[in-house]
Amino acid sequence: MDKILEKAKELRAAIEETAEYKEYMKNKELLENSGDVIELKHNIANLRVKGKLKEASNLEELYNRHPLVNNYEVSKEALYQLLKTIESIIK
Repeated sequence: MDKILEKAKELRAAIEETAEYKEYMKNKELLENSGDVIELKHNIANLRVKGKLKEASNLEELYNRHPLVNNYEVSKEALYQLLKTIESIIK
């Protein structure tokens, strides 16, 4: 069991060195620290609470078109594909 855990830790370290992982983490941090994106999310939530679903939907479109959101989604998909490839090799 110790060998398996050791190999899993090695795999994790190798994944963390990939361009996909680094790009994902960079974009995740940028997204989480963006005042614009945070404000949009708060405004969307507030509009939903107030029952203003049309306005919330309009802001959601702005949110989804935001460059940081787009970059995050692209990098998340690239990392997901890498992990799926690793999974298929392990199986």
